[in-house]
Amino acid sequence: MQPMVLILGTADWNQAIATNQHYMAREIAAEFPILFSESLGLRRPELTRRDIDRMIRRLDPRSRSEFAERPVPAGMEVVRPVVVPVHSGVTKLLNRALLRRFYSSWISYPGPRILWTYSPVTYGFDEIADATIYHCVDLLAEFPQISTQLVNDGENALARTADLAIGSSGAVYEHLNNRGFSKVVHWPNVADVSLIRSEFKSGEGRRPGRAVFAGNFSEKKVDFELLRQLLHEGVELHLAGPIAEGGGKADALVKELVQQGAEYHGHLSLVDLAKLYWTASVGLIPYEINSYTRGVNPLKTFEYLAAGLHVVSTAIPAVNKVEGHVSVASNRQSFVRNVLARTSLPSAGEIAERHELADRNSWTLRGVQARNVLGEMNSAGGT
Repeated sequence: MQPMVLILGTADWNQAIATNQHYMAREIAAEFPILFSESLGLRRPELTRRDIDRMIRRLDPRSRSEFAERPVPAGMEVVRPVVVPVHSGVTKLLNRALLRRFYSSWISYPGPRILWTYSPVTYGFDEIADATIYHCVDLLAEFPQISTQLVNDGENALARTADLAIGSSGAVYEHLNNRGFSKVVHWPNVADVSLIRSEFKSGEGRRPGRAVFAGNFSEKKVDFELLRQLLHEGVELHLAGPIAEGGGKADALVKELVQQGAEYHGHLSLVDLAKLYWTASVGLIPYEINSYTRGVNPLKTFEYLAAGLHVVSTAIPAVNKVEGHVSVASNRQSFVRNVLARTSLPSAGEIAERHELADRNSWTLRGVQARNVLGEMNSAGGT
């Protein structure tokens, strides 16, 4: 009998930007039944309209996301657990009882049960699973407003029970090994290459001198001064994505960029984002270098390449230089120079080579890997 997979996410299903967990759920659902649990609220809520609205939507099952509804794959059910976003003491006992109700279809499933968790906080469901996979895509203990102790305690417990740990970057892979997981593999983030490639019509719409950054505009993640310097040098800067999706405030910083000449497109679907990519020459990864971004592996690297863009990134460890296609800058001045040097239209040969790089890092291939892992675990009885 096929196993049923419980995915413990760290995001809501309809959040603005699709992340590893959204794509992975789609790929796994192609073969296995899934119960996808939205975030349990690891980050401390803020008294902001965004977080208050999110809590209201969680409490009201009839409410709709502020963003477009993300399609739910056949064979997958999405649950919105209503829990107290404090994971210790009395609330921990209460939350565990509540979660048993929300996850009842998985708990009572007559076949094998597999836990695929993106959260280090599992409330002991790893102990009743026939097999457990911890898929770590960030150094969560370094994330602002998430308790370091909560993450450390959860990962220490998972290190004793998980059959497999997956790290999305070299830094995360090293972290998991140091934590003591018995089996760790490195699966770098990949992109929805086929969708982006499908939006290519012709080269006529591509603009020289145009650079694009798509992502979450977080003051803890994005080097806004670097973007201001690009505008000062006359780069046509296009921006897309939510503002401070994971907490904090960055509205004023984005507004300042717009006042200086950037065009902010708001949150775009991946289809519309792909269309924007195909009008540019350079894709930007203007990240701050800090303890959190040390573990980040931006899937936009391969999104940009799939659209034929030259990628320019700051020196975050997960982005590797590829001569002629991916530039990694050691400082702001080098970053700006690299962008200015790559604003001409890419040749047909460069686009073809970038397509090849992207194709080797696609969700099509990663989905096969994930389903094979689940099939092997099921055959081995969770060992």
